[in-house]
Amino acid sequence: LLEKDNPVTQAPPKNKPHNLTVVAMEGCHSFIILDWARPLKDDMVSYMVYSASYDDVLNNRWSSRSSSGTHLAVENLKPNSYYFKVQAKNVFGLGPVSDTLTYVTES
Repeated sequence: LLEKDNPVTQAPPKNKPHNLTVVAMEGCHSFIILDWARPLKDDMVSYMVYSASYDDVLNNRWSSRSSSGTHLAVENLKPNSYYFKVQAKNVFGLGPVSDTLTYVTES
Protein backbone atom coordinates (compact mmCIF):
# COMPACT_ATOMS: atom_id res chain seq x y z
CA LEU A 1 0.00 0.00 0.00
CA LEU A 2 1.13 3.50 -0.71
CA GLU A 3 1.09 5.86 2.26
CA LYS A 4 -1.54 8.08 0.62
CA ASP A 5 -3.82 5.04 0.30
CA ASN A 6 -3.38 4.09 3.94
CA PRO A 7 -5.74 6.05 6.23
CA VAL A 8 -3.74 5.17 9.36
CA THR A 9 -0.63 7.30 9.73
CA GLN A 10 2.27 5.31 11.13
CA ALA A 11 4.07 8.18 12.81
CA PRO A 12 3.97 10.18 16.05
CA PRO A 13 1.29 12.90 16.22
CA LYS A 14 2.18 15.79 13.91
CA ASN A 15 0.15 18.46 15.70
CA LYS A 16 0.40 19.83 19.21
CA PRO A 17 -2.39 20.03 21.80
CA HIS A 18 -3.83 23.55 21.97
CA ASN A 19 -6.13 25.85 23.96
CA LEU A 20 -4.57 25.03 27.32
CA THR A 21 -6.71 26.49 30.09
CA VAL A 22 -6.84 26.32 33.87
CA VAL A 23 -10.09 25.72 35.71
CA ALA A 24 -9.61 27.04 39.25
CA MET A 25 -11.90 26.16 42.13
CA GLU A 26 -13.15 29.23 43.98
CA GLY A 27 -11.85 29.25 47.55
CA CYS A 28 -9.42 26.38 46.88
CA HIS A 29 -6.15 27.85 45.66
CA SER A 30 -4.11 24.64 45.87
CA PHE A 31 -6.15 22.67 43.30
CA ILE A 32 -6.77 23.27 39.59
CA ILE A 33 -7.82 21.31 36.54
CA LEU A 34 -5.63 21.73 33.48
CA ASP A 35 -7.69 21.36 30.31
CA TRP A 36 -6.64 21.29 26.64
CA ALA A 37 -7.93 20.53 23.15
CA ARG A 38 -6.63 17.47 21.35
CA PRO A 39 -4.47 17.97 18.26
CA LEU A 40 -6.37 18.04 15.00
CA LYS A 41 -6.29 15.02 12.69
CA ASP A 42 -4.08 12.86 14.92
CA ASP A 43 -4.74 9.56 16.67
CA MET A 44 -3.74 9.81 20.32
CA VAL A 45 -3.24 7.14 22.92
CA SER A 46 -2.42 9.48 25.79
CA TYR A 47 -0.77 12.75 26.73
CA MET A 48 2.33 13.74 28.63
CA VAL A 49 1.66 16.74 30.86
CA TYR A 50 4.68 18.74 32.00
CA SER A 51 4.56 21.14 34.93
CA ALA A 52 7.04 23.30 36.78
CA SER A 53 7.04 26.06 39.35
CA TYR A 54 8.85 29.33 38.71
CA ASP A 55 12.09 28.15 40.36
CA ASP A 56 11.94 24.81 38.55
CA VAL A 57 11.54 26.53 35.17
CA LEU A 58 14.64 28.63 35.87
CA ASN A 59 16.55 25.38 36.42
CA ASN A 60 14.77 23.53 33.58
CA ARG A 61 13.29 20.95 35.99
CA TRP A 62 9.91 19.86 34.64
CA SER A 63 7.77 17.16 36.24
CA SER A 64 5.76 14.91 33.94
CA ARG A 65 2.56 12.92 34.32
CA SER A 66 0.53 10.89 31.88
CA SER A 67 -3.14 11.52 31.13
CA SER A 68 -5.49 9.44 29.00
CA GLY A 69 -7.94 12.33 28.54
CA THR A 70 -7.80 16.04 27.73
CA HIS A 71 -7.65 17.22 31.33
CA LEU A 72 -5.64 16.60 34.47
CA ALA A 73 -6.17 17.53 38.11
CA VAL A 74 -3.20 19.31 39.67
CA GLU A 75 -3.06 19.38 43.47
CA ASN A 76 -0.93 20.72 46.30
CA LEU A 77 -0.14 24.03 44.61
CA LYS A 78 1.54 26.67 46.74
CA PRO A 79 1.39 30.45 46.12
CA ASN A 80 3.64 30.63 43.07
CA SER A 81 3.75 30.83 39.28
CA TYR A 82 3.30 27.51 37.52
CA TYR A 83 3.98 26.54 33.93
CA PHE A 84 2.25 23.77 31.99
CA LYS A 85 2.71 22.19 28.58
CA VAL A 86 1.21 19.09 26.98
CA GLN A 87 2.46 16.61 24.41
CA ALA A 88 0.32 14.05 22.55
CA LYS A 89 1.50 10.46 22.38
CA ASN A 90 0.57 7.48 20.25
CA VAL A 91 2.11 4.04 19.68
CA PHE A 92 4.71 5.59 17.35
CA GLY A 93 6.01 8.18 19.80
CA LEU A 94 5.53 11.71 21.09
CA GLY A 95 4.32 14.64 19.02
CA PRO A 96 5.27 18.32 19.32
CA VAL A 97 4.88 20.09 22.66
CA SER A 98 2.10 22.64 23.14
CA ASP A 99 2.72 26.28 23.87
CA THR A 100 3.43 26.87 27.56
CA LEU A 101 0.60 28.10 29.77
CA THR A 102 1.47 30.21 32.82
CA TYR A 103 -0.79 30.17 35.87
CA VAL A 104 -0.31 32.23 39.03
CA THR A 105 -2.00 30.88 42.14
CA GLU A 106 -3.79 33.17 44.55
CA SER A 107 -2.15 33.49 47.93
